[in-house]
Amino acid sequence: MTLSFVMSIGVVVGVLYIAVVANLFLVRFRNSAEVRHRQELERLWLPLLADGPEQASGELPLLRRGDVVPFLILWNQLQESFIGEAKTHLNAVARRLGIDRTAHQLLEGRSLSRRLLAVSTLGHLGERSVWNDLVRMTADGDGLLSLAAARALTRIDAAAAMPVILPLIAQRRDWSRNYVLGMLSELGADVVSRPLTEAAMRLPIEQADRLLQYFSVAHVADAVPVVRSIITRTQNVECLAACLRVFADVDDLDTVREYLYHPSWQVRVQAVDVLARLGSARDFAALALLLTDSEWWVRYRTAKAMCALPGVDMARIHQLSAEHHDAFARDMLVHVLAEAHA
Repeated sequence: MTLSFVMSIGVVVGVLYIAVVANLFLVRFRNSAEVRHRQELERLWLPLLADGPEQASGELPLLRRGDVVPFLILWNQLQESFIGEAKTHLNAVARRLGIDRTAHQLLEGRSLSRRLLAVSTLGHLGERSVWNDLVRMTADGDGLLSLAAARALTRIDAAAAMPVILPLIAQRRDWSRNYVLGMLSELGADVVSRPLTEAAMRLPIEQADRLLQYFSVAHVADAVPVVRSIITRTQNVECLAACLRVFADVDDLDTVREYLYHPSWQVRVQAVDVLARLGSARDFAALALLLTDSEWWVRYRTAKAMCALPGVDMARIHQLSAEHHDAFARDMLVHVLAEAHA
C-alpha cells in the first residue's frame, strides 16, 4: 500500500514537471512568434511611414485585424520621434487606413492598455470629436489614463486645454512631475506662461505650490510678480523653495536673504542657490556663517556659492579653508576647492 502510494505521488510529480516544462516551452515559442510578427510588420510599414509621402503614394497594404495594435504602437512611437511634415504624413497614412475609426472603437473598450493607445492616437491625430470624452477622462481614477487624456488635449488644442489641465496639475498627486514638466516644456512658454502663472494666483496656496514647480517653463516676466505675491502669503516649505527657484532679478535679493536662516534646510539651500546666481561680494560674510550649518547640502551649496560670487578672490577662500574655526566648514571648503581644481 505504501509503495503504491509513493509510486502514485511520483507519477503526479512527473506529470506536473512535464506540464511546467511544456508551458515554459509554449510561452517561449509564443514570445518568439510575437517578436517575428512585430519584425515583419516593421519591415512592411516602416518604409511607408518613415520615408515620406512618396513611399505611401500608391495603394497601401491591407492592415489585418491582428496587426492593428502593434501597428498603432509603431505609429505612436514614430509620432513621438518625428516633427513637422513627417507627423502630417503619419496622420495622412493613418486616416487612409481608417485608424481614426479604429481608435474610437478602442477608446470604448475595457482594456486599459488599448484605451491608453487609443487616447494617444486620437491626440496625435488632433481628433476634436473626442474632446469632451478626453475632458471626462482627465478626472478618471487611473493616473495613467487621466494624464494621457490631458496630453491628448494639449495636442488637439493647447490653448483650450490649459484651463482644463492646470487645476488638475495642481490637485493630482498621482501625475508624474517629470512627465508634466516635459509636456509643458514641449508646449512652450508662449502657450503655457500666462495661463500657468494666472492659475497659480487664483488657486489656494496649498494647490498653487504644485504649479510653482513648473514656473521654469514660464516667462520670467510673468512668473516673478506672481512669486513675489505668493512668497509673502505662505509658510509651506515646498512652496517657499519653489518660489525662491524662480527669482532672477537682483532687486529680489533682499527678500532672498531673509530665507538664508529659515528653519527648513530645503529653503536655506534654495536661498543660497539664488545668491550663487545673483549675489555679490557683499554676500560673502552672510554665506560664511552657513558653512557651519547642520545640513551637509547647505554647507556644500554655500561653499560652491562663495566660490561663484563675483569679486571674491580665491585666495580668500583658500585662507578660510585653512583658518576656519569649524572642522566641518574647513572640510567642505577643501572639498569644493578640490572639485574646482579638478
